Amino acid sequence: MYLIRYLLGLILSIIYSFFILPKKEGGEPTINPTIYPIIWRGMVIIPINSKKAIHIHHYVINAFICLLSFFYDIPKVILGFSIGLFIQGLLYKDRMKFICDNPWSTKS
Repeated sequence: MYLIRYLLGLILSIIYSFFILPKKEGGEPTINPTIYPIIWRGMVIIPINSKKAIHIHHYVINAFICLLSFFYDIPKVILGFSIGLFIQGLLYKDRMKFICDNPWSTKS
């Protein structure tokens, strides 16, 4: 029964990746809200200063959820979903680019 829940989460992550996440690096997700100062067009981007920001990739967030499962009882569907998005995020070429331009800065 647990395996079915993992697989369901994995299938949901594939569907999510196909319909929501950008097809290649540098793109924006289909669902792209902006909530200052944490989310810019659907991506977690936290300002460091007026020029630079930290981009927390979705695979890092999902890796953290996977690590939490060693200490907490995370539902198997969520764990399967997180494993799928972790793997998918590692496939982007910009997976190790964490410093980016601050999108909230005013351009002169």
